[in-house]
Formats: sequence, C-alpha cells, structure tokens
Amino acid sequence: MTLEPHKPSSWTVFALAVSVAACGGSDFLQGPPRRPHVELQGAPVAIFQPTTGKTTVALDFLVRDPGGKPVDPATAQIRRLVNGQEVDIESVPDFRDTKLSANLRVGMVLDASYSMTQWQPPAFEPMKQAALDTQVSIRNQFTAWNTGTFSALLDWFQDEYVCDGSPALPDAAVLDIPTPIPGDATKLFAATARMVDRMKQQYDAIVAPGPSDQFAMVVFTDGWDNYSWFDNSAAAAFSLSAAGGTFSCAGTAPMTLDGLLEKLRAFPQLQVHVIGLGNTIKASELSAIAETGHGRFVSNPNSDQVAYLFQEIAREFTTARRDGVTMPLPPGEYQYEHQVELNGGVARVKFRFRAGDANAGVVAGTVVTE
Repeated sequence: MTLEPHKPSSWTVFALAVSVAACGGSDFLQGPPRRPHVELQGAPVAIFQPTTGKTTVALDFLVRDPGGKPVDPATAQIRRLVNGQEVDIESVPDFRDTKLSANLRVGMVLDASYSMTQWQPPAFEPMKQAALDTQVSIRNQFTAWNTGTFSALLDWFQDEYVCDGSPALPDAAVLDIPTPIPGDATKLFAATARMVDRMKQQYDAIVAPGPSDQFAMVVFTDGWDNYSWFDNSAAAAFSLSAAGGTFSCAGTAPMTLDGLLEKLRAFPQLQVHVIGLGNTIKASELSAIAETGHGRFVSNPNSDQVAYLFQEIAREFTTARRDGVTMPLPPGEYQYEHQVELNGGVARVKFRFRAGDANAGVVAGTVVTE
C-alpha cells in the first residue's frame, strides 16, 4: 500500500429504559465491553533501513485483561494503522527476527525464615525451584527478543542476616540456599531495601540507560516483617558456598516500611513485584511495596500454590511481545495506531513518527495509550 505523509431528551431515554426492561431486554442496557490495557515496555521506536528504503516501527508491550492480569497477545486481535489506514499483512514482519538493544536486570529476594519449612505441603524447596524456573523463563524470553545484556541478582533473608549472591552466580545457585533452622525469623524490609540498593548500582553501571532498559525485583515472603527494626549491622560477616560462587551474608541497619517506600520512590525506574504466601502476611504492607514499586502483588493461603504464584509474576515478563510494521514510506511524518481487541474491548497506543530517511524516529511527547 502507498501512503503520503500526514497533513434525545432525558424523558425519552427514561421511557426507552422502562420499555426495554419491561420486555426482558436487560442485556440492551449493559455497557460496552470492558477494555483491556496495553502496557508499554519501554519507548516505541522508528528505524530507517537505508539499504531497503523501509522504516520499521516497533513497540514492546504487555496486554492486560480488565482485571489487570497479563494475557498472551496471541489471544487478542491486533490491528495496525498508519495515517488511519490499516496496513496489509506484507507490512507485518516476524518480529522475532527484529532484535532491539535493551538491558534487563532482575533481582530476587527470597524468604528463608524457619516458617517456610513448616508448611503442609512443604514450601521451602518448592519456593527455590519456582524461583529458578521463573528466572530461567525470564532470561529465555529476554534473549529471544533482544541483543542487550541480562543479569540476575539473588538475595535471601532471615532474622540475623541478609545473604547476597554474587552477580556471576548461575541461576541454579538458588537451590543451594540452606534450609532454615528454628528461630530464623523475618527481616523483609531490610532485605528488600538491600536489593533496591543493589539494583540502583546496576542501573548506575549502565552508560546512558535508555527507555527500553528494564530493572525489576521479585520479593517472596510467607509472613510479616518482625525483625527489621533491629540494628545488627555490626554482626560478623561470613560466606557460604553455592554452585559457581558464594553467598555473602551480613547484618543490616534498621529499616522501616516507610523507609523502604521512600527508597522505591527515589528509584522510579525500578519495578517491584511481591508474592505473599499464607494467612499471616500483612497484605497492606506487601501491596504498598508493590504499588510504590509500580509492580503487582499476588497472594494465596495454600502452600501448594507456590509454583503458581511465581508463574503469575513470570507472566509479567514472558507475555511481553514486540509488534509493529515495516513499510517503504516516503520521508515525512506519520501517525501510528496500534489496536488490541480482547473479548470485545479495544485498547489503543497512538504516536507520531518520522520515516523515510536518517531522521526517522518517534516524535517526542506524542505517545498516548487509551
């Protein structure tokens, strides 16, 4: 396809409502389908390919149902419009072959308090396996779509120590977290704050981090914080062996919920997802962490749901998709619209972009989701 650059009364309503209701037509009065939500994962891009004369417009996104859960975009109907005209199928490439340069840093914070061993069925070993499966699935998803770098950090905590895994640890090192012993309690706020600091160091280490770079944390706990108030930062540090490296364990300074939330507000580039297991969690505190961290909070009272809870958070990463168009557009400015229809509801992403020459790119300040 070829495109040029873009240059009744209230009484009547009442009577109708009464008439429809009397005829048993209540469905007539139902509102429109609830629309899904498209959540961008970084800024859309427009790239000119001088050897072909074509411009590629690409965006990474999650599709969420009206309840906020991520869904596979393959289950939705997608339409792509340039200057109001739907593009033909020849203009939609296989974006698995279009890898963008982006970086992903993921931090895991896991509860190693004694209560994790007292569940029926047991929860401690399933937590470690679920964390490993989640990390592997996130890594595989990222490397399939990007040419940038992926790295993962791991922390686990009890009352006296927070233990940091070195950045070079293999994914399987999570299985080497030692089994808790009686008396090991929960230092959730301090451990989460420690990981926030580590993630900020990861952020600062990237030269000129871009809008497509992502920084995320996953926090898991089965209880409320009951020890972060205590200052044991002077406790002697020690190391534990793990597959391919070590865990460095040390005490922490006191940390409150308010102090943790303040750290999160100071690092808006970080996304924090929180998993709560059991009936003794303080959902208000965990949801506050997730909300302030622009993430998601999931919970379940049953220990046989540990793997499911981690899978729910993994979907925050593994259901992300890249889509867009590649077209031989003449030099100029265009309007792009991405429509996602799910169960009758439609969400949209709109923006303007330049195409056709070396000035190609998305026009700043024009990206709108609705």
